[in-house]
Amino acid sequence: MTPYSIEPRAPRRHTRGYILVEALVAMTLLSAGMIAIHGGVRQTLFIRGQARDYTQARFLLENVIAELDLQPEHVMGSKSGSFGGEYSRFGWKWTISRIDLPTPPIPPDVPPEDIKKLNKSYLAKVRATVTWTRSGHRFEETAETLLAPERLFIPQEERERPPAWVY
Repeated sequence: MTPYSIEPRAPRRHTRGYILVEALVAMTLLSAGMIAIHGGVRQTLFIRGQARDYTQARFLLENVIAELDLQPEHVMGSKSGSFGGEYSRFGWKWTISRIDLPTPPIPPDVPPEDIKKLNKSYLAKVRATVTWTRSGHRFEETAETLLAPERLFIPQEERERPPAWVY
């Protein structure tokens, strides 16, 4: 063989367009993967924000109840408003109502001065709600607590009337 000899070539195969199809399939798979990753990141950010909102709402709810708890006496009714500053997305509402309780029979050996202490047939119920919106959805967190009957102002004519369960 001579140094300049030409060896026979292998027959050509039809490979035109193969690289284009391979590139399209690769781009389709990469796009589907990127869409899935984007959806996961988006959902993670939404859940993280929602968790932060619930934490802030719980803090604000405890703040509303603490403000009510510091007052020496309450009147039945409700009030609502919104928080200011960085919590301006949050609103609050509280309601104070009376819960009538059945009174147990008083033993005959109880002194008359202690009967008034035992004859409290109601409690004060405080229901506080914090509401907010995130991404067009409305959320709320609610808490309830009971207060001693001495902390609820009842007009004199209602105090002398027997509780509703007696009728």
